[in-house]
Amino acid sequence: MRVPPEALLSIALFPSLKKSVVLTSKRSVHIHGRVSFRPAGRLSPSTHSAGERPVDPNTLSSSLPNSVSKLKQWFDGKQNILCLTGAGISTDSGIPDYRGHKGSYHKGHKPMIHDQFINSHAMRQRYWGRSMMGWKEFAQKLPNDGHYALAELERMGKIGVAYKDSEEYYKPGDEDAELKWAFTNGSESRTMSIITQNVDGLHRKGGSDSTHITELHGRNDRLVCMTCGSFQCRHQFHDQLDDLNSAWVDRVRVEQDLQTQMQASSTSSSEENLRPDGDAYVARDSFDEIDVPSCSSCNLGNGGSMHLGQPITERSKQLGNHSFLKPDVVFFGDSVPKYQVNRCYAAVNACDGLLCIGSSLAVHSAYRFVNHAAENGIPIAILNVGETRAEVNKLDVLKIESPAGPTLSALASLYASEEK
Repeated sequence: MRVPPEALLSIALFPSLKKSVVLTSKRSVHIHGRVSFRPAGRLSPSTHSAGERPVDPNTLSSSLPNSVSKLKQWFDGKQNILCLTGAGISTDSGIPDYRGHKGSYHKGHKPMIHDQFINSHAMRQRYWGRSMMGWKEFAQKLPNDGHYALAELERMGKIGVAYKDSEEYYKPGDEDAELKWAFTNGSESRTMSIITQNVDGLHRKGGSDSTHITELHGRNDRLVCMTCGSFQCRHQFHDQLDDLNSAWVDRVRVEQDLQTQMQASSTSSSEENLRPDGDAYVARDSFDEIDVPSCSSCNLGNGGSMHLGQPITERSKQLGNHSFLKPDVVFFGDSVPKYQVNRCYAAVNACDGLLCIGSSLAVHSAYRFVNHAAENGIPIAILNVGETRAEVNKLDVLKIESPAGPTLSALASLYASEEK
């Protein structure tokens, strides 16, 4: 059987990652019927290597005017620019990236793997334990100048792509989507301005039209039940989670405060420990005390016989791998839904310029669109501090080594001045 490209473990060949790993693949049927291919073996630790540490973006301020000028020259004359954003656009909001100057991979961070979360109650306890120490701070982060600038550029018509609608761009089994398709039957075009790898929702909060954003890896403020498929608000779930585990949270906070006092660094403990996924570093190996709420919608179909007040061991025995909630995101090792991939390819095909912002493009889920643009002669500009996979693979790109927020903000100001 021929293995499709999506089945290959995608690892950027950065200087510190001389050995790529290709694993054998197996067909995988997801809980709600989606079929994909994924590696049969374990992911190599090098998948999450930081590579060489990029320079501090703050040291590039002197070159900002030249960077803005280059980007504006690239923009001028184009009518259908599509943006692809990564974690680097959110660092000015206080959310760390993965491979940047202060990236979490440089601190030894290993993100949650899809199969670990799905198959191990202990790994879910670990995830939710760490999330209790990071999620609320993560959720309170605000958009920065980069997010606001993209919203303004969209308002001015400088970014955004219209493309013909298709049934392939809708989630199978989604009643709302099917109703919309039945009503329009493809007679209307769709618009996309931003494909984002981020799960922080800051493009929406920053004023970009939410219907013009494709959140490639999902959204971290929503949970989905792995049994009944219902969605639940993460804020409400965390209130419940905190109530059930208040004693554990109090102990961990005391431990972290003591650790901070012992450290010579004056860096804020919470900010230093925060991770890009919304969880936080917790200096302990065992999380078996964590009581994780189950889905309130299906409750295992027991007619409400399993209650949150049960002892942890009894709840854990009944839970097994059923009726648990998962953030509505694509964890590492999982696949982006095919309808979303199709939609993004359509937008790339319709654009006359692809602008990549704040991403090393190390993961295949985003890099494939850049590679597709290059193969089809679509101009590509990359606004990022640090080497990207596109440069390593010698794609024809305009590379602008400049911090995302200040550069985009200055660009939007230039265009705004031209409108007056």
